[in-house]
Amino acid sequence: MSIKILGKQSLIYGFGHILSRLATFLLLPLYTNHFTPSEYGIIALFYTIVPLLNIIVRYGMGAAFLKNYVISNDKDRVAVFTNVLLSLMSTGVPFLIITYLFKDNLSQIFFGVTESNYIIIMSLIIFFDSLSCIPMLGYRAENKPNIFIMFSLLNAIINMTFNFIFVLLLKMSIEGVFLGNLVASVVLFVFVLPFIIGRFDLKYLSRAQWRVIVAFAVPFLPAGLFAMLMEVADRYILKILTNLETVGIYSAGYKVGVLMLLIANAFNMGWQPYFLGKKADFYDGNLYPRIITIVLSILGFFWLSLLFFVDDLISIKVFGISFFGPDFLKSLDIIPIVALSYFFYGFYLLQTPGMFLQDLPKYAAWTRLIGATTNIILCFLLIPRYGAMGAAYSTCISFMVMSFSMYFINITLIPVRLELKKIMFIILFMALGFFLFHTFNDLLIINVFVMLTYVSGIAILDIINISNLRSIFRS
Repeated sequence: MSIKILGKQSLIYGFGHILSRLATFLLLPLYTNHFTPSEYGIIALFYTIVPLLNIIVRYGMGAAFLKNYVISNDKDRVAVFTNVLLSLMSTGVPFLIITYLFKDNLSQIFFGVTESNYIIIMSLIIFFDSLSCIPMLGYRAENKPNIFIMFSLLNAIINMTFNFIFVLLLKMSIEGVFLGNLVASVVLFVFVLPFIIGRFDLKYLSRAQWRVIVAFAVPFLPAGLFAMLMEVADRYILKILTNLETVGIYSAGYKVGVLMLLIANAFNMGWQPYFLGKKADFYDGNLYPRIITIVLSILGFFWLSLLFFVDDLISIKVFGISFFGPDFLKSLDIIPIVALSYFFYGFYLLQTPGMFLQDLPKYAAWTRLIGATTNIILCFLLIPRYGAMGAAYSTCISFMVMSFSMYFINITLIPVRLELKKIMFIILFMALGFFLFHTFNDLLIINVFVMLTYVSGIAILDIINISNLRSIFRS
């Protein structure tokens, strides 16, 4: 795969990923105008627990599947797929049984309420999503971004549609939100059934191969758990030290700030199959440092845009309804800090080739443990004094620490050096933008000047070559 193809696929993933996330993102006005901050706090906790339990149920099999599937021929791919999917089914069914038996206790632990239906719906979502994720990764590994994005987009649209049906038309409570997600998860599973049927064959079951896959997968379990601790710690510590209302307000701002993650994930979807396929050729030339600089410059541009213009975005009214309900406007200051967290997370993702290519997934666990520990400690220190903003700063600092931890590990694994001067320009200019934004109190002419200067600097320093971008778009 050439850099042109990488750019093309990243654009496809980016466009599709943004559209699919935008579909669910448009649910935020529904939630913030229809539910109280406390009710939205429960929704936020629900969607922090789901990915956490997903990690446990999948125990790193997604990463192991992608690594082994990319490098295999057609026959071996059937074997890899069969072993991975059956392994996930063997953990998914007991998970359903256990969560049902302890649904009342789990509801009290997770949400502080006795509504057991939340747990039943949540466990079904996790079960179907776990089975669907492997076929979806298969489409990525087979370089079929169009199919991957189409299914992702349809899933998001179905989720959004049934949210509106259940909440607005049928006047259901927050349970309608969760049921809408369940319908979307079941439909996605139906979408990927042809992939499953075409590549699942019990005659390829192999205990020896399964052991190889699991050996690579298992270290990703603690890595994933530590990563989710970074995601959920702020909201649960907020719940402990404050209340559900603060959790709801913080989560609304977090939802907008996480838009930065769309850009990082869009690239990463094309990035992983790319460097896994390159193998030894990956170290040749200056391709890797150039890719890192380009992606960070794009992330920096989007962060500055979000910093300067998010207030205008949020204030837009459609049919008399604003993006945020009046009870949620307090969350605006949280957005750029959370967004900055995901700038550093993007930098972290760019450091993963060394770990994958050297078969050293333990470094994912160690770096995420460092990040999670930092986040938890800072949350307990900053939230009592600064409330929701303390949680935002804790998250941002922890992602920064995690990304630079991976950087120092990665330079020992990959014999290439980054374009540090150009990267420093990006980071320092972002810091300057943040300073000017607060110094001049969001003055439009200053904001526009900073954006134009940033774009000019990227061009002058040849961080992004316009001719290369044109070739990517033309392809």
